[in-house]
Amino acid sequence: MKIFSIDKMREWDAYTIAKHYDSSTELMQSAAKAAVFDLDIMGMSSTCAIFCGIGNNGGDGLCMAPLLSEHGYEVTVYIVGEPAEGSDDFLHYMKLIIESDITIHFLSASNFAFEIGEEEAVIDCILGTGINRPVTGWIAELINHINDLPNDVFSIDVPSGMQPDLLAVQTGAIIRAKRTFTFGVMKLAFMFAENDAYIGEVYITSIGLDDEFHRTESSEYTYYSEDDVKSEFIKRGKFAHKGVFGHVRVMAGSKGKMGAAILSSKAAMRAGAGLVTASIPACGLDALQSAFPEAMCEADTSTDALSSLLYDENYAATAIGPGIGQGPETTLMLRRILKDAAAPLVLDADALNIIASKNLIKDVPKHSILTPHVGEFDRLFGKHENSFARFKTLLEKAKELQLIIVLKGANTAVALPDGTVSFNSTGNPGMATAGSGDVLTGVIASLLAQGYKPEIAARFGVYLHGNAGDLASYEMSIEGMIASDIIDYLPEAYKKIHEEIFDEDW
Repeated sequence: MKIFSIDKMREWDAYTIAKHYDSSTELMQSAAKAAVFDLDIMGMSSTCAIFCGIGNNGGDGLCMAPLLSEHGYEVTVYIVGEPAEGSDDFLHYMKLIIESDITIHFLSASNFAFEIGEEEAVIDCILGTGINRPVTGWIAELINHINDLPNDVFSIDVPSGMQPDLLAVQTGAIIRAKRTFTFGVMKLAFMFAENDAYIGEVYITSIGLDDEFHRTESSEYTYYSEDDVKSEFIKRGKFAHKGVFGHVRVMAGSKGKMGAAILSSKAAMRAGAGLVTASIPACGLDALQSAFPEAMCEADTSTDALSSLLYDENYAATAIGPGIGQGPETTLMLRRILKDAAAPLVLDADALNIIASKNLIKDVPKHSILTPHVGEFDRLFGKHENSFARFKTLLEKAKELQLIIVLKGANTAVALPDGTVSFNSTGNPGMATAGSGDVLTGVIASLLAQGYKPEIAARFGVYLHGNAGDLASYEMSIEGMIASDIIDYLPEAYKKIHEEIFDEDW
């Protein structure tokens, strides 16, 4: 799913209206019906107050009011601003509301007090996607008052006051929604942690925008979801054998950190690799073969840490880093491998820390996949004040260094050398647990070995990893799940792809 700018969203609206409707009010009716349907299935309170600005977002709210009334809701409408200055679509639906029996109040700078019941739901349609500056003045006071209420607040398209394209900290008054029902596609601002308090749970509401426009228009940003999986997933042939699905080499572990090697290696095989070899220090041989007998093992000459292993081009994919430590002998080994590597590598954890501390980033083979969390990213590229500054660096470094950088977190961002970024749609806070990153390393290396291009291996790997984490959380709880649970649910994640995306019996 592409993430369009607000200007592009306007083009999409206009294209859809010209192709499918007689007027813009008909598209607004479609949007209102879709929003009401989504609100209804969420079990919203039977009484609701709709706050409508005088633009098209307010028009959406006015159009929703009679539909909600028809669904049995007790509806009150509050108009925020001078109606005579409203947009054409707003005025169209304003006339219909006035002629109906729905209760309506008018709020202005001289009088914006209101009273609603404690159980009443608040539907926010004050300001839409068109604002380009922070909200101040009496409307800001109104928004702050709504935020102080104990009532559930549901925003339509965007929380009022939020600038959807802004890659900086939002300022001014902004609604703090419990849920946001956004039209068509995700908005860029929703991808950043600083805005989480405003958007709450986000639901994408399909309002009937033209599919062809979405397919043919380009965008720098995507929200990687089911449609993307469907276009990139490689189905297995009937006569395929394990050699077809690649041989992964996982270079991981050190004394006291063999769990990282076990998790990465097991994840690589659970994600579909035909063969996995764990290249580990000698101290971990018994532990790994006991915990994961399906893997082959290659023991380093060193007992406690990796030191003597060389790059081997016979492996379809090589992952390096989980639990290897940062000792001098391991550092020298990594230097050799970076110099000799003839194909992209998957680099994580201590491999990234060594690269950062020894300034080896320019030695990393082009199109390698780096999987840093925020701390590792800042060690590589310097401290950042916020996630927006970090995102700017992410874009710059992926292009400059011709690397695929997977910046882990909620909505993990996968930046490519061509300047595009894929944000992930799966995953949950339960995955913020020790070893989860080691599992992701194994999954991505597995897909790389199976023949996925590096950029697809990265973004599909993140999606699959997050999907397995979601399935695990349903059974284990967000608080109780651990990294090995993610591995255990990788088969279920694949089943979900076959059943829900390809509609295949399993």
